[in-house]
Amino acid sequence: MKRLWFAIIFISICLAICLAEQHYIKDFYNEMNGRIEQAIVYSDNKDERLDSQIKDIKEYWYKHNDLIFTLTNHEVLDDLSAVIRSLDTKHADESLRKAKATLEVFYENQRITLSNIF
Repeated sequence: MKRLWFAIIFISICLAICLAEQHYIKDFYNEMNGRIEQAIVYSDNKDERLDSQIKDIKEYWYKHNDLIFTLTNHEVLDDLSAVIRSLDTKHADESLRKAKATLEVFYENQRITLSNIF
C-alpha cells in the first residue's frame, strides 16, 4: 500500500511540474509576442519608440532566457536567441518578423499536443 501512495504522490508532483512549465511557457510566449508585435507597429509607423521597445525585448529575453533554456529544447531557442540579439533599428522590420516567426515555432513545439507527444 505504501508503494501505491508513493507512486500517486510522485505522479502528482510530475503532473504539477509539467503544468507549471506549460503555464510559464505560455506566459513567456504571450508576453514576448506582445512586445514583438508592438515593436512591429513602431517599425511600420517609423516611431521613435522603436529603440526603447527593442531594448525592452532584449531585457525581457535576458531576464527569462536561463529558465526557458532549462525547461525546453535548445534547437529553436538558439535561433530565437540569435535573432533577438541581432535586433537593431536599421533592419528592425525584417528581424522582428523573423523573431515573431521563430517564437511561434518555439511555442508550437513546446505546447502539449498529441502531435508533440507521439
